[in-house]
Amino acid sequence: MTSLVTMAVNNGIATLTIRRPEVLNAINQEMWGALVSTVQDLALTDGIRVAIITGEGRAFCVGADLKETAWRGETQAQTRRRVEANQQDLAREMIRVPIPIIAAVNGYALGGGLEIAMAADIRIASEMATFGFPETTIGRFISGGASLLLPNLVGLSQAKQLIYTGEHIKADEALRLGLVNQVVPEADLLGEANAVAHKIAANAPASVSLAKRVMNRVALADLENALVLETEALIATYSTDDNETGVAAFAQNGTAVFSGE
Repeated sequence: MTSLVTMAVNNGIATLTIRRPEVLNAINQEMWGALVSTVQDLALTDGIRVAIITGEGRAFCVGADLKETAWRGETQAQTRRRVEANQQDLAREMIRVPIPIIAAVNGYALGGGLEIAMAADIRIASEMATFGFPETTIGRFISGGASLLLPNLVGLSQAKQLIYTGEHIKADEALRLGLVNQVVPEADLLGEANAVAHKIAANAPASVSLAKRVMNRVALADLENALVLETEALIATYSTDDNETGVAAFAQNGTAVFSGE
């Protein structure tokens, strides 16, 4: 674990905090690894019954750090390994870990950040939260199981609209669509997340763990297939001119004009 992702445990509740507030908690390579290992640690730490994941500052997480240059010049095989070890393994671990996870969404949850929130079992949003999938606006593709998780939450047609348009939606619209379980005032977010966590923690751990495992296996039986297909699609976007155009425009705070190449 690094200072980029911290875990504090109190009365059986683990709070995981994503900590790069200066870049709205954009996730670099080190942070991806830290997130995966921290989620794995939940099952290895005695006494943890529920986990809460949140972000420091005014964002939950805005997804992958597109300004990071470490991945430039990768081979296709290296890219596949990186995607699998980052977005895809984090989704696997969050869904697989036998401890319920509550996402306390305190601000922007975009792209990979929203994918993290969707891999949690319950999502509680601040009234200031904003959600969206900007991948199509930068020539990329969704990952983290979003192709399965999002339609399960909001329905296929609404999922397509969110992904095709890349539009941002506010917390009240996310609640209406079923993307989040509840919306609370910003000042009450962690308090409400902890209240829900304590209700869960008071119940029989084996029953809760089995409920998570069985419901996920029934509802998300195609998760592995979704992750494989997402990885292939994401890798395909890396070789397009539109990907370079989109990322360059993002880095310059501009608007991309896509050629379809």
